[in-house]
Formats: sequence, structure tokens, C-alpha cells
Amino acid sequence: MTKPIIELKDVNMTFKRGWLLRRAQLQAVVKASLDIKEGEILALVGESGCGKTTLGKIMVGLLRPTSGQVLYKGRDIWAMPKGEFREYRRNAQIVHQDSYAALNPVRTIYQSLSAPFLHYHLAKNRREAREKVAELLELMGLTPPEEFLDKYPHQLSGGQRQRVVLARAVSLRPKLIVADEPVSMIDVSLRLSILDLMHRLNEEFGIAFLYITHDLATARYFVKGGRIAVMYLGQLVEMGKLGEVIGRPRHPYLQALLSAVPVPDPKKAREKRPLPLKSLEFPDPTKPPSGCRFHPRCPYAEEICAQEVPVLRPLDGRLIACHLAEKIPEWHLL
Repeated sequence: MTKPIIELKDVNMTFKRGWLLRRAQLQAVVKASLDIKEGEILALVGESGCGKTTLGKIMVGLLRPTSGQVLYKGRDIWAMPKGEFREYRRNAQIVHQDSYAALNPVRTIYQSLSAPFLHYHLAKNRREAREKVAELLELMGLTPPEEFLDKYPHQLSGGQRQRVVLARAVSLRPKLIVADEPVSMIDVSLRLSILDLMHRLNEEFGIAFLYITHDLATARYFVKGGRIAVMYLGQLVEMGKLGEVIGRPRHPYLQALLSAVPVPDPKKAREKRPLPLKSLEFPDPTKPPSGCRFHPRCPYAEEICAQEVPVLRPLDGRLIACHLAEKIPEWHLL
């Protein structure tokens, strides 16, 4: 069985608002545990503000968690010597949502993409670096590369800029790429081409992907035979194989998400019954509910839900954090 390339164990991340300790604290990630194996694709889905991006940044070492462990090939990254940590950072890259903000506006595409080659001594000189950047642009579908090398980010379209950002992440042949909403700011007509490109990189180079999104449709398209993890208000609430989790969701939050997805078939749309949530308001993350964080909105909530925090436990071939998962009526499974 393939070993995890990276693993999170009981990771917590708390941000303090203001300099004084008495000010409100934001628990962005709470006791998150998950792993990604070599060459695997894992989707992380949830509402905006639930902590997905924070979790991704923790995974690539851009944020140090308040507590918990981040293991790369079994080693705690924050206990590594400088040389080992440098190698880990080379093998764990991130693709940001806003491609324009991710690129230096006063540097050409060549200057932005040649930096990793020169920094890690993968090119002997600038001439060789230029050749490698040209090959990289061709791999990303930006042809002929000569037309892009000396352009600035503002001279490219959104889709082209995102390919450049992806090229920068791929340039070091990493083991893992965290793709944070990589297609949300791109025209709908171009989204599939970016997702297909990422899938090809996964197949050809064995790069593992953590695909962060709030769009279940793109998650289903990109992940295919991989896994999906669902996050709510900083906590992982359901995780398993994509087909099983999406086909028979057990957590009420995921059921609510799926019930809100439009169905193109008019007949199925009329038969679809939305989940009657108690509240449509997202709780204040600085004052999270006690027990299960979803219980103020959950139509099935009982007294135990407000008192005890549910832990991820195995059920029907997936992991789920819900006290009442076995009691949820089958007809509500979408």
C-alpha cells in the first residue's frame, strides 16, 4: 500500500485578532487529521471561510500550526534541519486562487519562472534557464513560448496567467501541489482545460494534488476516482472515496450542500427535496457553537449534538463526524 507523502495529525490553527490576548480568537482549523498518498488526488470542499485555504497553507509549510503535527514522509517538518526543510518546501508547492496577485507585476514571465531554476541550481546559467522556461511553457500549452517569455502578467489573460502560476509550481517537479481554487477566477469555458492540464500532470509526473474548492461540480470532474474531504467551520466532517461520499452523503452538512446544487434534468429537479435547515446563517467563527459546530443549523440535531464534539469515525467505508449518522433517514440521502 502506498505510503502517505504528507500527513496532518490533530492540527489546530488559531489566529488572534488584535495584539491583546483578551481580543477575540479565530479557530480556523480544529483537530484536522488527513493524509495524501503519492500521486493521489484529494478534494477539500466547503463554504468560503471554513478554513480550507488555511489548511492548504499549513500543508505546504507557509503557516505553522498552533498545535499538531505536519509529517512529510513520516518526518515532522517543523523539527527538520534547515536542509531537509528546504527539500520539503521544494516538493510541496501551492497554486493560489488569484493568478494576478500571485505573479510579480514588474517581472516578465521569464523572470518569474526562471527564479526557481536558478535558486535551486537546476540551470547552469540564464541561457539554460531560458530554455527550460520555454520547455515549461510548451508543457503548459502556452505556445509558441517566445510570445510569452518577455511579457508581463497584465498582458496575459486570466487563463494564461493561471497556466504560468501552475508552471512555476511544476518547475521543480514537486511531490505535492496544493491547488487553492485554481479555476474560480477563470471563465467557465476555460475551466475544464485547466483541470485537464492538472490531471495530465498528475498522470505523467505522479504529482499528488490537494484540490481546494467550494464547487462540487469541478471537484467531481477533477477528482474522479480519488477522495474527497468536507470541511465546516474549521472541522473535517466527512471524508472518503468521491463516488461513495457524493453518491450517499451521510453528514447533514454535505446533504445540504448537495441539495443546493442545480440539477439540469427538469424531472429530477422537481422531485428533489431540499434539506430544511434550521438556519441559513453561518455562525460567527470567533464564537463557534459548542459540541457539533453544525448543530444550530442541523434539522436532525439532538441534545448530545450541543454537548459533545463528534470525532471522525469509520462508517460505511468513509470517515464521518456526526453523532446521529446512523439515524438520518435513508430517503434524505441525495
